[in-house]
Amino acid sequence: MTEVPAPSVSIVLATLNERPSLPELFERLERLGLPSWEVVVVDDGSTDGTRELVAERAARDPQYRLVVHDGKQTTVRAQGQGIVAARGRWIVVMDSDLQHPPEMIPEMVRSLEAGAGLVVASRYLPDGSVGPRSPFRAALSRGAEYVAKLLLRDARRVTDPVSGFFAFRREIYEPLPPGYRGYKLLLFVLVMARGRPVTEVPLRFEPRTEGASKVVSGLGFVRVYLQELLLARRLQYRRAHPARAPVGVPEPDGG
Repeated sequence: MTEVPAPSVSIVLATLNERPSLPELFERLERLGLPSWEVVVVDDGSTDGTRELVAERAARDPQYRLVVHDGKQTTVRAQGQGIVAARGRWIVVMDSDLQHPPEMIPEMVRSLEAGAGLVVASRYLPDGSVGPRSPFRAALSRGAEYVAKLLLRDARRVTDPVSGFFAFRREIYEPLPPGYRGYKLLLFVLVMARGRPVTEVPLRFEPRTEGASKVVSGLGFVRVYLQELLLARRLQYRRAHPARAPVGVPEPDGG
């Protein structure tokens, strides 16, 4: 079998029962006109045909690749697996539920080509929008952003440090230990991007039309989120003070 050349852009999707939205997402990605690209889908035990849909697409189109995980894991783990498997120079991380408009990807890639190390799609820039959400979800999101900027210096570089839509140069990424878990991979990538230019583009968050959010709500989200913030803070300290980083501190357990 002839080896497929490495693409310029790798689009990483973490899925769990997202079959209804994927055909439209794939169609919109194919209309972007990117010079060379791939889609890496990491599926966490979907039961609605998501895995079969992606496997069928990958069997006839090498631009699509499937990574499977039989248990449910958090998005930080799944997206990290996709990034490690990706072959592109530019990595794009986004949701698969059509709330992140794929039409923004060319602009984000142009920013990387112009010298940015990380490009964040922000709901809080002029022309951005958070979309419809309940008062509880709004309070939870804004609280998460405030705590991120309070505890994590690198999070203060952007207006939306918990965005799920961002792109970065592959070389800045350091694979996270397998025990790391959470829902906001951008917190870790912001730390990894220290010393690199970070830019933002406005994101108009689209309403979800199919399925339900995969993020744990309420106290479950708060507990996991605080854990990942502390892990990102630990990574920030180690990068800032490599000679003083604590030795023998155990990494978190899986789960």
